[in-house]
Amino acid sequence: MTYEEPEEEFVTPSGEAAELYARDGTPCATCTCSFMTLRKGAGTTLGFESGGGLVLRVCRIGREPLVADEGTEELWCDDYKPFSDLVPLNGDDLTALQTDCTRGFLADLAQGVRPLPRTSADLRWYDRGLREGWLPPHRIEEARLDRNDHLRGPWNQFKVVGVTPAFGDGHTPAVGRAILQAIDRRSYLLVDPDSPEVHGHAQPHGWWVNQVSTGAALPLESTIEAKPGHRVLVLRGGERALSRHAYRYLPADELDSELERIADETLEAARSALKRKNKVVAGILAKQGLRARPGHAGLAQLLEELG
Repeated sequence: MTYEEPEEEFVTPSGEAAELYARDGTPCATCTCSFMTLRKGAGTTLGFESGGGLVLRVCRIGREPLVADEGTEELWCDDYKPFSDLVPLNGDDLTALQTDCTRGFLADLAQGVRPLPRTSADLRWYDRGLREGWLPPHRIEEARLDRNDHLRGPWNQFKVVGVTPAFGDGHTPAVGRAILQAIDRRSYLLVDPDSPEVHGHAQPHGWWVNQVSTGAALPLESTIEAKPGHRVLVLRGGERALSRHAYRYLPADELDSELERIADETLEAARSALKRKNKVVAGILAKQGLRARPGHAGLAQLLEELG
């Protein structure tokens, strides 16, 4: 057996394959203002091994590149949305995130997709995002290209069996989409809640099991009757199922008042923690309340007082 020198790894001048700002005059079809992960799925055949970290740099209006190297200082597109809006971290933490994590992990975050940890550093940031509630939810699979089943019928012929998304740390209220099941069969649907009747693409039971196992859907502990114009407000996530105290099934016009009530209760709990000299708990509660009700004056003021 002979020893062979390992091949020298190619390193770009900047030390990594940094993303560039779109330069003035660059066609949108070739700029790197966003990212898209390439994953195998129904109707997708890659023809090669994609690996865990493959990322296509594809233009999508509204995204800002993660790293600015050798590009112009001005963004020529008016529709950019800062990466910091998607991941609510301070400047130093954002810099550390981009330095520590793999490009595939960062690309998933930029697309609003819950990322797949590929290294130990990815896993540490994944755990932090889970604790702090800024990790994107798993995306539920809405369509199967190999199926053409379609269901239609009155609302009283369906029941709510689950909800999406399975969000963040599970402690911040979020409005999810109800997942319905036909009463007389094991078929599942994601539907328009404002439609006068239920209609949509029917998914098999295997689809439902897969969505729950991947965390893209949270099942209800007990099913409830489906109603038009209603939304599911998840108050607290569960690892396996949502008990009745963990969600509300409300008419759409009652959501705002319910979120306002939750924010007021959170403010009261935060001030109580502050009276007990527990600034850490008060700060956590204030941040959670603001995620539930952004712009709440009392919570914003308390967070400012805490510094």
